[in-house]
This record gives sequence, C-alpha cells and structure tokens, in this order.
Amino acid sequence: MASKTVKPSKNTRLTPKGEFPTVRYLVSRDKYEVDAGNRLGGAKKYRRWFKTEAEARGHAETLKIRLKNEGLSGFKLSREDQVDAEKALKILDGRGSLEQACEFYIRYLGTNGSDLNVAQLVDKFLIHKERQQLLGEKGASKRTVEDYRHRLGLLSFRFDDTPINEFRERDFEDWLIERGKDVVGLTRTTKALFSYGVKQGYIPDNPIKKKSPVGNIAKPTILEDKHWQSLVSTALASQEHKNSDKGEKIDLLACVVLGLWCGLRPEAELKRLDWSDVNIDDGFVNIHDNWKVKLGRLVTIPDCAKVLLKKCKRKTGAVISQKNLRRRWDWLRKEAGVYEIWKSDVMRHTFASMHYAYYGDKKQVVNELGHCNESMLRYYINHGAKMKKRAKGFFLFRSFKQNEIRNL
Repeated sequence: MASKTVKPSKNTRLTPKGEFPTVRYLVSRDKYEVDAGNRLGGAKKYRRWFKTEAEARGHAETLKIRLKNEGLSGFKLSREDQVDAEKALKILDGRGSLEQACEFYIRYLGTNGSDLNVAQLVDKFLIHKERQQLLGEKGASKRTVEDYRHRLGLLSFRFDDTPINEFRERDFEDWLIERGKDVVGLTRTTKALFSYGVKQGYIPDNPIKKKSPVGNIAKPTILEDKHWQSLVSTALASQEHKNSDKGEKIDLLACVVLGLWCGLRPEAELKRLDWSDVNIDDGFVNIHDNWKVKLGRLVTIPDCAKVLLKKCKRKTGAVISQKNLRRRWDWLRKEAGVYEIWKSDVMRHTFASMHYAYYGDKKQVVNELGHCNESMLRYYINHGAKMKKRAKGFFLFRSFKQNEIRNL
C-alpha cells in the first residue's frame, strides 16, 4: 500500500536553489507552483499550478526538455495564437473597424495585469475609489468606500494570492455558501472589482455573472403587523423610561417612526439626523448630500407618521441620542418582543414593501429610498399575496388608543 504524501505546513521550495524551473508548494492555495520566471523568452513571468507535486515536477521536466531540444523557439505562438495575431495585424493595418481594434486590444493585448493577484487588484480598486471620493464623483461616498473596503477585505483574505486570470466563479460561489451571509453585497462588490479589472485591461472578461451565483435572491424579511405595532406602542410608552438608574431615557420613538414610515437607513441616515432636518408640518425629512450617496433627497413623512412624531417628548438636537444607544435599542426590541426575529434593515424593508403594495409606483419607492435605479428594489420589496390589505392598514394607521399602549 502506497504511503500518503505529507504536504508541507508552510510555503516550501521543493527544488534546489538555482535549479530551473523552480517548484514550490503554496499553503494558501494548496497547490504546487512551477515558476520559470522570464527564462522562456516572454515579457511576463511563466507560472503554472498543479494539484500534486508529481504533476508539477513532470511539467518542470517537460519545460527543461523543450528548452534543451528546441530552444526558445519551442515556446513560440501556437497555431491558434498565430491566427489571432494575423487578425490583429489586419485591424492595425486599417482593414478593420476601430471597434474591432478596441475589442481585440482589450481581449488579447490589453491584459497587462495578468500577473496581478486578487489582493493586488483590490488595492488598486480601493485607491481608485478613494480618488473618486476626493473628486466627489458618483458612487464613491465615504460610506460606499467603507463598504467596499470591508467586503473586499474579506474577499482578499480568502483569495489572497489567487491570480485574477485564474479566479473562478465556482470557487467564489463555494465561499459564499460557506459564509451563508451577505451574499448579495459580496456578489455586487466583487463584480464591481472585476469590472474595474476589465476596464483597466487586466483581464478580458468579468468572471462574475450579472445575477447572484447563489440561486435566486430571497425575499427580504419584513415585520408582521403585530411586530411593528408592538414596536411602535412600546417606543411610544417608554420615551421617559430608563432601563437602569444611571441610564439614558429610552427616547426612541422618532427612530422607530422614521425607520418604518420613511425607510431611512439606520446607520448612514437615522443616526445622523438632527431635529432641524425633520419638518413635521410640511411633511418631509431632509437627507443631506454624501450621507450614503452623492445627492441628498427629501423624504415624505406620511400623515400617520406626523401624528406619532408630534408625540415625541424631545424635538431638539440629535434625533437619536448616541449615549448608551445599543443598550437602549436592545432593551426596546426585547420589550416589544421583536428582538429574536430582528434582521438588519428590517424597518427599511418593511417600508419599501408596504409603500409599493399601497401606491404601486416603483419610481416613487426608488426616490423615497434614495436609490439610483429600480433594479435595487428586488432586494427590498416583498411580494406577499396579502400585502395590499396590510399596506392599507400600515399607511392609514393613526395612533393607538390610550388603553392599547403598552404599560411599563
């Protein structure tokens, strides 16, 4: 019985120093690399990767034999590459269109970053986004760049030294399944990363498809009627309540109301709001430029939300006091019985679903949410069979009767 090969525990050179080509084991990729450097007559380094050491050493021997018997001529263009080169010459001689020349350049000649790995591409992309942010360009707000940095940091950690021309969607999909979270966000940012690589001529095609590689996007979680009603009634009754002797007052009614009936982003918008931005009488909230996207917007306050906002005990300074906020917010959700079912952005998802079911206008939902196009709605709108009836009760809601408010 053959003995099992024991793989090195760290990156290890498997050929003597100076021997050509070099064979080494890469722990992060769990593969064996054959590195011929620039010794084969090309302008770029020659590297190939194999699953087993035997395959790698076999390929290394093949290279040495070809170099000995045929010299550098043994590594000239294949017949297929010669055909492509002839096409290029015709295009460059003026017998092809400018569009054909550009297409050929991007696909065959412009891949000057084929030696880049994922981590290096991420670094270049983030520098590009930071430059866009300094110039105030669209799609490069401070929050957006932070999101890119976080998600692409995860991608870079996982696919660190993977060459970008060897990055495969199936490997990316396996990683998403292992993580089991933030599938949409990671897919979107990774696609943007490789789109940048294509535009820069580093790779000919984007390996990430237009749709998410992990099946259909699930409908977003929204609050049941009993849940949002419990959250509102608890927030209404607990404004002056303290969850500890030295703690701050709960005072989160405005947060709940503006999250549910205006769909504001909890981090980028709600936490930044001042009461001077909330015009209850005229019925709008002023969202400033560059809070999440470049352009600000005015968000409509529906009548039901006006009634509740007028019941807020405090209407000056920051809409949400940051002192002990996490503890106050956790206490409120637990008291309302929604802590265990809570999902990120669930109030924003509830607003979008209710708004579309009630008004039936995608463009209006897009404007209220602060998105740039309607395609983003598939991440927010829940198409439930009974949504119209529920949405009517949501937007025609006025307030609780005194005996319906939770007593603490």
